Amino acid sequence: MARTVAVLCIPQAEDVVGRARLAASKSLVRRLKEHPAVDEVAVATPDTAPWEGLGVEVIADPPAGWQFGVQLAEIVADHRADRLLYFSAGSGVLLTDEELTQLVEATPCAPPYAVLNNFFSTDFGLLVPPGGEHLTGLVRDNPLGFRLWERGYHCYELPRTAGSQLDLDTPGELQILACHPDLPVELEEALSEIPTEAARALVVTLTKVGAQLALVGRAGGVALRQLEMNAACRVRLYSEERGMEAEGRDTAGLVRSLLGMYADCAGPEALVDAVCSLGDVVVWDTRVLMAHRGLWPPADERFSADLMRPDGVRDAFLKQLVSACAEAEVPMLLGGHSLVSGGLLLAIELAWRGEVDRPKRYLPLGLPRRHGD
Repeated sequence: MARTVAVLCIPQAEDVVGRARLAASKSLVRRLKEHPAVDEVAVATPDTAPWEGLGVEVIADPPAGWQFGVQLAEIVADHRADRLLYFSAGSGVLLTDEELTQLVEATPCAPPYAVLNNFFSTDFGLLVPPGGEHLTGLVRDNPLGFRLWERGYHCYELPRTAGSQLDLDTPGELQILACHPDLPVELEEALSEIPTEAARALVVTLTKVGAQLALVGRAGGVALRQLEMNAACRVRLYSEERGMEAEGRDTAGLVRSLLGMYADCAGPEALVDAVCSLGDVVVWDTRVLMAHRGLWPPADERFSADLMRPDGVRDAFLKQLVSACAEAEVPMLLGGHSLVSGGLLLAIELAWRGEVDRPKRYLPLGLPRRHGD
């Protein structure tokens, strides 16, 4: 029978995102171990201590540090897997049991094939066969779908839901996740100090007819379609530079942002004022602006910016931007791509969960079907 091996790659980080990723990954590991179609679970990490006694194989990073493609290819070779389940840290935590089984047992065609959460920016997926020879040149997982497609794999995507799209990358989506009423205990504890005021304002805004959401960054068609079908508020969307990380434009100086050009001319404070004038709540993927400016501060500085704590930001431009956001009169959520993809899908799901009277829920009427349609 085909042998299925799940591999989770967990970097070491003591910051708030690192703690949330660790808690989310432990929860996912438990579920994978219990799944009858998964034969083995392995965790690749520089910090083996948190995984002791959990009944999984722990693979310590090499002394020279983790190199995504090289090390994952070595793990594939060592474990002789026929089917590889790969998860990045913090991904897959909200997959339902049905979604997880759909991924684990997927057989959409004859090999080679891959079933991914996102073809354009991959966080997790199933590879059949694992294809270690195709992985060695990858420095990160975002372009995994592109690489496999180039090498002749049939590539499929899971349905885009909060479960398949949410990846814990920044404090932005953590603020929305912290509003979830049914989190695993360890993840709830890891998020206990995360502010939720802006996230709760977003969730409420999504249920209000006449309110307006300003959505800025790498939001795509899936998010917009979900908003059109499920948001009672109006949505003002400004999307640019989708796929910039998977294609390497963010590090090659090729990102061009219209909002960035505005900030270049008018300054960061004027940009924040303009964006805040567009909605009752702002959800902003600021990484596009950073890449336009040629900025990629270390994680602690980026996360301080996301939490609107200017004292933790050293770059002068970014510090001014964060200070202006912190003083804004409308609630703002700042983060990266996952905020405006999985994070937003989660906010939509939370908006109509439990607290809202279902019979009063806003629903678009739709058009009648014509004969012959």
